[in-house]
Amino acid sequence: MVEGSAAVAVPSDGTSGAGWSVRLSGVTRSRAGARVLDGIDLDLPAGGIVAIVGESGCGATTLAGIIAGRERADHGEVLIDGRARPDAPRLGGVFDDGAPRFGRVRDAVLPRARHPRGADDEVRRLLALVGLTSPDAGIRRLSRGDRQRLAIARALAAEPRALVLDDALSALHTVGRERLRDALVRELRRRGTTTVWVTRDTAEAIAVADRVIVLDRGRIAADGTPEQVYARAAEPAVAAVLGPVSSVPGIVEGSEVDVWGQHLPLAGSAHDGHCEVLVRPENVVLVAPDAPGMDAVVEESRFLGRVRRSLVRTLDGSLVHVDHAADARLDLHARVRIALAAVPVTTRPLS
Repeated sequence: MVEGSAAVAVPSDGTSGAGWSVRLSGVTRSRAGARVLDGIDLDLPAGGIVAIVGESGCGATTLAGIIAGRERADHGEVLIDGRARPDAPRLGGVFDDGAPRFGRVRDAVLPRARHPRGADDEVRRLLALVGLTSPDAGIRRLSRGDRQRLAIARALAAEPRALVLDDALSALHTVGRERLRDALVRELRRRGTTTVWVTRDTAEAIAVADRVIVLDRGRIAADGTPEQVYARAAEPAVAAVLGPVSSVPGIVEGSEVDVWGQHLPLAGSAHDGHCEVLVRPENVVLVAPDAPGMDAVVEESRFLGRVRRSLVRTLDGSLVHVDHAADARLDLHARVRIALAAVPVTTRPLS
């Protein structure tokens, strides 16, 4: 490990193979006396897509910059394909300032093409992939969203073995963003490009990644498959990013939890006695008035497209988010009865 700077490892340009592995050991970074990254250790195998999420100020953009070689760490080591070098000809990155501001769209992509023969066809393919239909358009006339599209095409043209995307789709509207996201994931998986995908959109992170990392104040709070991280609702840093999570009272009894008269399986282990039960909106259901559960009053209800999300206050004082059918409109102050789905539940001790 090099004191005072983090080495960035990049193999020679002629190395065969697809994606590169990425390894970070003890990476730290401070600004103005405040620790931004605090001893980050990561081992990313070649060819995978890892998403990094966290609340504002978590250090994700700084981490992305260090992996891409745009920024130096104070301490630690960054190994790309097991080697340390300061330059990175096949280590790509798309950041907020990733596209040139002048010239034609085609000219921004073509110089990056690694194979001159057939380069024009590949440039057209990449521009179509990212949704740019006018290769001769002037870059200055592009919207911010289209400049992001151009930056992605420009990065892909260089055939990177590892690619860092820092909020690379943030300027696109929802439909265009999802379309480009899906096309980009297919392209990256086809190539086997190792990808570090930093995003503030947790739904996007879960949709694209093999692995999700939650950063909290410069440290790794959770690291696992999307399913594993999503299930860790008991951890405040995870709940804050992948929420909402509601808390209701329960009683642990061996391998079960008693919640409103329901006996539900316990996820993991916990001491017997009173606890908080953490539930996500999709695991709360509306039930008949005489079914096991708890009465509640509707405090708000929002239409989200595929579902409606309502916030209800139970008779024991808990505020609970409920996802239910989009056509089941609930009036404000209406009385309903809710129950928990028969799935393993996560608990935490009473605070």
